[in-house]
Amino acid sequence: MKLTNLQKGDLLFQLRSGGELEYAISRVFAGYNGMLLNHVAVYCGEEKVVEATMPQVRCISPEQFLQHSVLDTSGRHCVVHARLLPEYQHLNEKAVEFILEQLDKPYDCHYMSKEKASREKSWYCSELILEAWRFANHGRFVFPQIPMGFRDMETNELLPYWVQHYNKARKPIPEGESGSHPALLSCSEKIDIISVMGQLPSRVNSLINQEPPLQIV
Repeated sequence: MKLTNLQKGDLLFQLRSGGELEYAISRVFAGYNGMLLNHVAVYCGEEKVVEATMPQVRCISPEQFLQHSVLDTSGRHCVVHARLLPEYQHLNEKAVEFILEQLDKPYDCHYMSKEKASREKSWYCSELILEAWRFANHGRFVFPQIPMGFRDMETNELLPYWVQHYNKARKPIPEGESGSHPALLSCSEKIDIISVMGQLPSRVNSLINQEPPLQIV
């Protein structure tokens, strides 16, 4: 399978494979049509996809991006391809320029936007998207921030992963702080969904029994 019909500034949402972190991200919010999504990247033209992921913002090929997707039961990559509505596409060029300037910046594994003024700039995936189009739009958000959540969307309990993660970092869980999430970004009224690859799961319970969770099939 290949990503086709890509245009500069297109957003690529993904159920990314990995381990506990990817699993925990996928369990706090539902995305487009209730799908589980835990990552977003940007197509920057010339076969370049830029994403903020551990350990840093990096540039990869569309094929490499697909390789990190969870596969459905038919072996298809779980990816949603989206594009900004025509009235916002004039911002894409500057947004992509901003994103390319962030290459090699560290990944923000604590999702602490307020700390950024006092330390080296770092990014998590959806935050980079929000800030890029905000920059292109003269400081006005195209995609608004949302209160961050770290609770299981079915039980409303704090996920043990996040409790342990922030305890280890000696930081408070930024529950309710302004931020973003790739799943909620996929629901934005500012984008069109171009295509959906694979059969993305739409309920958390469909992933709970995977051991280890979210590994490539």
